[in-house]
Amino acid sequence: MSRAQGTRAITDEIRAQDTPARLAGVGPRRAALLAAAGIHSVRDLLLIAPLELESFPPPQPILDVGRALGNTARIAGKVARMSFSRFGRRSLLRIAVEDQSGRIDVLFFNQVWLRERFKVGEPIEVLGRAVDAKGTALTCLRLGTAEKPLPAAGELVARYPTIPGISPGFLADLCQRAEQACAPGLMDPLESSWLEQHRIPDLARCVRDLHRPMDMAAFHGALRRVALERALELEARIAMRRAENATRRAPVLSISDAEERALVARFPYALTAGQRRISSELRDDLSRAVPMRRLLQGDVGSGKTALGLYASLLCAASGYQSAFMAPTELLAEQHYLGLRALCSAAGLETCLLSGSLGTGARREALEAVASGRAQIVFGTHALFSEAVRFQRLGLAVIDEQQRFGVEQRQRLAGKGLHTHVLLMSATPIPRTLALTMYGDLDLSILREKPPGRGPVSTLWVRRAQRAQALARMQSALEAGQRMYWVVPRIGETPEEREAGAASQGSSAEARLARLASSPLAKFGLELVHGRLPPDERAARLERFRRGEVQILVATTVIEVGVDVPEATVMVIESAERLGLAQMHQLRGRIGRSPVPGACFLYGKPKAAERFLRLEQDSDGFSIAEADLLQRGMGELCGVRQAGASEFSAAAPEESLALARALLSSNPLLRAEYPGAPAAFDS
Repeated sequence: MSRAQGTRAITDEIRAQDTPARLAGVGPRRAALLAAAGIHSVRDLLLIAPLELESFPPPQPILDVGRALGNTARIAGKVARMSFSRFGRRSLLRIAVEDQSGRIDVLFFNQVWLRERFKVGEPIEVLGRAVDAKGTALTCLRLGTAEKPLPAAGELVARYPTIPGISPGFLADLCQRAEQACAPGLMDPLESSWLEQHRIPDLARCVRDLHRPMDMAAFHGALRRVALERALELEARIAMRRAENATRRAPVLSISDAEERALVARFPYALTAGQRRISSELRDDLSRAVPMRRLLQGDVGSGKTALGLYASLLCAASGYQSAFMAPTELLAEQHYLGLRALCSAAGLETCLLSGSLGTGARREALEAVASGRAQIVFGTHALFSEAVRFQRLGLAVIDEQQRFGVEQRQRLAGKGLHTHVLLMSATPIPRTLALTMYGDLDLSILREKPPGRGPVSTLWVRRAQRAQALARMQSALEAGQRMYWVVPRIGETPEEREAGAASQGSSAEARLARLASSPLAKFGLELVHGRLPPDERAARLERFRRGEVQILVATTVIEVGVDVPEATVMVIESAERLGLAQMHQLRGRIGRSPVPGACFLYGKPKAAERFLRLEQDSDGFSIAEADLLQRGMGELCGVRQAGASEFSAAAPEESLALARALLSSNPLLRAEYPGAPAAFDS
């Protein structure tokens, strides 16, 4: 028996026998929660990488905590008093803790069971974040008692990911117990000489240094090995997906050169050189019997919609239906209304399916889809409904694909037999970008923008630049231009109102009130957010489009589906709350006319790296790459869109290169990392 085969047998035995339920404290409920998170074995537990490793701080006098709002602080004292209040289904428990220097409140939100936990005079330790809530207070992150004290000052402490229903503290304890019990029995499928050559620890040492590291160097070495394990799994799975996809028989959507020329001639404008290049790629893909899996990435306003329509027209010319899906009713309606005339001129019937359709209109649309009469179907999430049945679906075009979950995209593609899929996005989510980089999706990049688009400058507004930014806004408004003022939040949460906590950032409602009493009010104000009824939201947007008001205060609901060429200025307030990709998508709402645009970012210095990146970079693909490094890749072969990933702790290029070399030189290793269901299985 080879080393790899022997290791696999031992690994299989561990997976089959040592489930998490064999560990103390893991009953059926917790086992099910762990399984839902992809943790089916003790080995899975052993290879969970902590999010970060921190040196635990020493206690500080309570008097000093108020000088560092927003920072993490550790205090030790005695319980002085307690109070509890409810507001609806929510609750707030306040514990006053005092030491020789002073007293501070510790806040516990929605933790009713702690009411009986504390006693006046009891010594406790708290690690918390300093906030302003009717005076300085701490929101509790960790609690220490005489029976279970907090770690000693300077001790290295791992912070574990959050799993629904499983606290990070319990997960940490579980991983460490699994490591002590099972790590010594792990055999490594990789040769020790190869590991030494590349300075990568074996599995047993990796697991020990993940959960009980002696120092930061050992921890980072373990992260490199975990990243390599994930890369090996990924490479094996992608190879399997490619092989499986090649065996499927998709509809052959093929037209002659003359038909293709006639198709392109129907567009009311000449396609750019980039659009012509990508249309050729799409035509080649669709003419094959292998299902197309292509991501079209292009900046906002670069002309991706025209290419989605090109693919749909080609599909219809071959006798098949296509589904053109958008994440919001606003964008779906925009596509439908903007493209149906062109489709009608080509002799094609279209229809719109959305959640707000009346009963009669919905019944008529469903019949048109089921009979095949509707050749191009525009819609939102309503297309996922069981009632939606296509007669002959050949193509699914998914616009702003980052707004849909993996399972949702699978459900749409599954309404046909091995349907071709075209994903379109201005800023690919990390998961999709990673799959593109590593071979599971074909990639088309549309870098050119149609002529007649002005440049957009971006500025992170510091205190000294506020007058400059305001002058630019006023100048644009006086010239008849329009402006978006984006605030991520609608209003305060019930907890903040009850606790009297200072706002953790402005709200759209509060900003509207402030603007209403400012010199900008004379230009007209309107408010738009997701809680408005669709009809009212559409009416307010229409007033902005017509120029009846020049300033639109909005939440991120305007991220897609709003096209107002006269809007040349955007303010993003509390911008630290948003990721790179979302801010880039938002600023794509401006710069849709020859007039130069300006995007102003108001945000806290903790997000300075993101703001400076946006100041210097307007390329959606490079921004998505930066987003990938910051957010992690997610479960590349699973269903999680983004979030903690072992790749975020090590250079993915290094891990992937090593994994490719290993699997190509030793095919037996592929059996160690079995495949997973493909992202587009139907």
